[in-house]
Amino acid sequence: MAGDARNPVRGKKCLVTGAGGFIGSHLTRQLVEAGAETFALVSEVSSVVPIRLADLKHDVTIVAGNVSDSSAMRRVAQSVKPEIVFHLAAFTHVGKSFGRVDECIDTNVHGTVNVLTSLKPGSYETFVYAGTSEIYGDIEVPFEETKAVNPISPYSMTKYAGERFCLMYNQAYGWPIVCLRPFNAFGPWQSPDRVIPEIITSAIRGNDVAMTEGVQTREFNFVSDIARGFIRAAEAGEEAHGEIINIGCGTERSMAEVATTVLRLMGDPVKALLGAMPYRPTEIWHMYADNRKAAELLGWRPEVDFEEALETTIDWYRAQATDPISVFIP
Repeated sequence: MAGDARNPVRGKKCLVTGAGGFIGSHLTRQLVEAGAETFALVSEVSSVVPIRLADLKHDVTIVAGNVSDSSAMRRVAQSVKPEIVFHLAAFTHVGKSFGRVDECIDTNVHGTVNVLTSLKPGSYETFVYAGTSEIYGDIEVPFEETKAVNPISPYSMTKYAGERFCLMYNQAYGWPIVCLRPFNAFGPWQSPDRVIPEIITSAIRGNDVAMTEGVQTREFNFVSDIARGFIRAAEAGEEAHGEIINIGCGTERSMAEVATTVLRLMGDPVKALLGAMPYRPTEIWHMYADNRKAAELLGWRPEVDFEEALETTIDWYRAQATDPISVFIP
C-alpha cells in the first residue's frame, strides 16, 4: 500500500534495525502512530518483546536477528521485503568502545554492510543510516556536513566507516540511501548509564553526582525530535539520497550547565561534584550542529524546548523509581 501525500510512510513496510534501543524504540512508536506497517528487528533470538516496545506488541511485527550475521539479514530482507529501512542497530557507547573495539567493528561496520547487501537493489525506496555527531571529532564548531572530520574513538571511527559504505553504494550503484548524523538525544526509556539519566537517577537515590569539571559542551535534543528527523529523511525522496544531514538543535551547553539545570528542576536534592572525575581519553571539547541542511532538505527543526523536555524526562524516571520491576532505576 502506497503512502499518501500528507503522510508518505502510511501503509509502507518499514524495517527498523535496533528497534529495541532508545532512539529506535521512539522511532518505531512514531512509525506506528503514522500508520506504517512496522517491523522491529531485535538482536535477541527470543519471543520476548523488548521492554521498550512492550506496549506496542500488537502493533509491530518483531523480527529476531543479529546484524552481524549476514545470512540472518538475508532471511529478514526476504521475509519482510521492506520499502523503507531505518538502520539504527549499533554498538553506541563512546566510553566503553575503547575496550570493545572488536564489537564496534563487528556491529557498526560488518553489521551495516550486512544489512545493506541483504537488500535487493530496486526493491526498496529509501535506506536511512543512523550515523552520529561523534564522527566530527575535535574539529571546529559548529559541525557542518561539508567539513573534514576527525573521529577519535572506536565508536565514532566505526560509525564513520559504516557511513562511508553507505555513500559508496549510493555513488557506485545509485542505491537510495540517506545518512543522518544525529546529535545527543535524551528522554524517557534512555539507559541509566547515559549522562542525563545518570544525573536524574543519582538525584532520585539521594547521591551527589560525581562528574568532570564539565567545561566540555554538547547539544541535547529531545528524543522525539530526533526520531521525527529519521521519518523526515525517509519522506524526503531523491533530493536527500546520497546526502549527509545533521539532526540537531544547534545549541551548545556545558556539561556543568546541564547538570545544574537538571538538579535545579528537581529541587536541588543533591550536589554536582564538578571535577571529581577525569575527562575521557581524546575528549571532544565542543560539539553542536549546523542544522541548516536539515531545514532545507527535510523541513526539520527541533520542536521541544530543552527544559520542558527535561521535566518530562525527570517525571518519567521518577515514575520508574516507584515501579518495583523497573530496569531503568538501578
